[in-house]
Amino acid sequence: MLQSRIDLMFFVRSILLCGLGSLICLGVVGCASSNKALRSAADPAAISGSMKEIVAPDGVFREHVLTRCLVPEDVPAATEKYLAACAAMFREGSGSDGMIEMELGLSSGHRHPLMLMTLGQLYLLAGQGNPDLLPVEGPAADLGSYALNKPRLLARAKKLLDEAGEGRPDDGAVDYLLADVARAGGKLDEASAWTLSAQQKCTGGRSFRMLRMYQQLYEYPPRHRGGPAPEYPQAAVNAGVAGEVVLDLLLSPAGEVRQYEVVASPGKSLTRAAWQSLQNGDFEAARVGKYGVWSWLRVTTAFNLTS
Repeated sequence: MLQSRIDLMFFVRSILLCGLGSLICLGVVGCASSNKALRSAADPAAISGSMKEIVAPDGVFREHVLTRCLVPEDVPAATEKYLAACAAMFREGSGSDGMIEMELGLSSGHRHPLMLMTLGQLYLLAGQGNPDLLPVEGPAADLGSYALNKPRLLARAKKLLDEAGEGRPDDGAVDYLLADVARAGGKLDEASAWTLSAQQKCTGGRSFRMLRMYQQLYEYPPRHRGGPAPEYPQAAVNAGVAGEVVLDLLLSPAGEVRQYEVVASPGKSLTRAAWQSLQNGDFEAARVGKYGVWSWLRVTTAFNLTS
């Protein structure tokens, strides 16, 4: 049977959830030995204020892919075939058939992380209550009751996404999906920890296109919700320097300002004053659906002399 063939392909991994360290475990209560470790993000120095990313073109939604994430991906032709077939079946309303096809691919040794992530996402959607994605065969086949199906579907999703994350350790999409699995299972602290992990990692690219397609997500641009007024440098006041400082800000998926680039400014002292105030501003990150992503936001700060 399909289930027995698939089960033989898996082996148990027992890594502790608290192995990540203080940054991610901060929001986790009672890290249990039965949970797997959250995969650590890249070196924190790589996401500090010293970042030098290339500014995205101007526009409403300026999603950004970090330089470290621009790595060519080698996807085997067989994997592409399974991914295309699953996507086509999903669009035709036969997503559960696509899941069976993907399970057959996994059982025959095609375990590319994108396949694991795709199938894990579909099991998650089924576990969240999508009746069109209930598989009729396989390791989490429909038992005729949502109460019985839900824990099995979510467990299958987590197992696949854990394995996908081992192959894509810096992919925020995988961690966001693991957060959704934990949330659907009522594990809110674990969901928060996975979300924090995702916000330090790569966003955009192919994995986020897959989130868009299977969940039919919209894009939401970032927003500057306010903050402290800048301090007008006295030297600039004395010199009569005034005008608008226009900065492009790189925002993290958590809405943190990580970098700025000058678009226009009447002087360096005003640029510094604007930057210092914006570092303490309140920002809402760009989102794909509910998932925060790296993005650019253009902000104008006016310095006006009064008579």
